[in-house]
Order: sequence, then C-alpha cells, then structure tokens
Amino acid sequence: MTEKDYFQLLMEETGCKRSEAELALSLSNNNLEKAIIAIGFILKFITTFKIKIIFPKENIYGLMHMVINMKTSEIVRFSITFSRNPTIYEIATSMDWFSYEKAIFSARLNSGAMEIYTKETEKNLKVYIQKVLKEAIIISPEEISSVVKNFFYPTEVSIKIENEELNLTQFKKLPDYNLKQNSISSPDYDLGFIELDVKILKDNNGKPVKKIVEGDTVLSTIIDERDLTHYIAHLIGGIEDGNMYPVPAIVKKVAYKNDDFEIYLNYTPSIIGLAKVKSDTKIKILEPKHQLWWKKILPW
Repeated sequence: MTEKDYFQLLMEETGCKRSEAELALSLSNNNLEKAIIAIGFILKFITTFKIKIIFPKENIYGLMHMVINMKTSEIVRFSITFSRNPTIYEIATSMDWFSYEKAIFSARLNSGAMEIYTKETEKNLKVYIQKVLKEAIIISPEEISSVVKNFFYPTEVSIKIENEELNLTQFKKLPDYNLKQNSISSPDYDLGFIELDVKILKDNNGKPVKKIVEGDTVLSTIIDERDLTHYIAHLIGGIEDGNMYPVPAIVKKVAYKNDDFEIYLNYTPSIIGLAKVKSDTKIKILEPKHQLWWKKILPW
C-alpha cells in the first residue's frame, strides 16, 4: 500500500481528517493497526450525558440524554421524558448511551408518562442548552447541571448526571448487543412490551383473514400516531431515509371482535403490533424463508 492508501483507509475507518490521520500514523511509525488505536484517543471529542431529574415538590421524574460534539459545542442527539411514575428513576445511568436512549423512549410509553409536557419541554430545553453551550468555556457535568436547573428555575430540581467520552468511531457504531445480552435483561433496564397500531398489507390473491393462524408471516406497516413511531420503526427496520416501509412480522394471536378480526403481530420479543382487519379481507402471506430480521441478530 502507498502512503496515500494508508491515509485514505485510516480516514475511512475512523472518520478522521487528513491532518489527524497524518498525526496518528506519525505517532505509530506508519503502523496502520496502531494508528487506528491512536486515532481513537485523538478523536475522543464526543461526550454523552445521561441525566436523571426530579421535581421533589411536584413528584415528577425525568430522564434526559444528550450527546455533544465537544469540538463544535453542538448537540448531536437529544431526548427527554417526564413521568409521574417513580420507577423510571430506577433506570441506571451506568448503561451504555444507546441503551439509555432506548430506555427513555420506552418510558414515554409507560403509564404515568407526561406526553404533552415532555413534547413542550424537549424543544425549548434543547434550544436553551444549545445557546448556553455555544458561549460556555468548559462543558462539564457541573455546567450541564447548572444550565438545566436555571431553565426550570424557580422550580426546585434535583439532578444526577453521568457522562461518557467516546471517539467518533465508537459513537457511529452501535453497542454490540450480543455481548450485552445480560445487561439488557437486567432489572436496571427492561424495555417491557410496547404495543403499536399497525396495518397489515392486503392481497386480492392472498389468504382470507378467517384462515389466518398463529405462526403465519405477514407484511405490515406502522400507523401508530404517537411521537415515537419513527424511532421504533427505525429500530425494527421499517423506516429508511425518512420513508416508512412494510416489514415482516409473525402472527402471535388472532381474535374475533365486533364482526372484525384483531391480529397481534410479533416484531421483536418486546414490540407487538395490533391490526384490526375486516372479516372479508384477504392478506398477503410470506413464505417461511422470509425470516424476521431480529431473529437473525437476536438469536436468544
């Protein structure tokens, strides 16, 4: 490989700039493997803040997650939820950033969730924090805590923060959930069951809904109107470039109710879809070879 090839490969693998690639290769005597390790330290400018919020007098509990590019002071990701259910405060900030973010979106669907208040606060709080960060000299957990408290003043707020530094490569690659199986199923993080409103694709040459049985595989799209629809669709592979696409799901249960059929679909071990289908409908059935995506990557 030429020197140019080394630079190009290192830039592609790590997302670094040419000047940073030159520095890493220089520090590692042009050893590509060592350069990749070195660049990890050079590019460690992504910081995630996993935050717990309590309004003690109002008995309101909140979770907040924020990812900041420390070079530019830009907020890269931002999510928050508020609830009157104290159990959400038991979610551990020690988990990886992606699991914590998922836990926040899951908590939005649980009982006690304050959906309207969360929506109104999320946008305003993000704008407020971003403005302050642009003027801040140091972005630290103490600074973030102070900013959040100032936003809610004069309401009394208690805050707990844990931060995690990542390089660009670590941030771009999602955690290896095959290695984190035990942490996902631990009491600290339980996604629980999320039920979504979905629509099953029709097919004039398909199988009559009256003959649909458990174990059949169908195509469906998510029509749930809650604000988490796009996020969950992304998790189960039903969205690409902002567009919603049909995804395969296994029929878990079929019930006859009010002259129509209620069909429960299994997307993942924790995400269920409910479709209401007219009794004269014919449905497109997929062959067994169309294995669900999550069974390929989540064998347990």
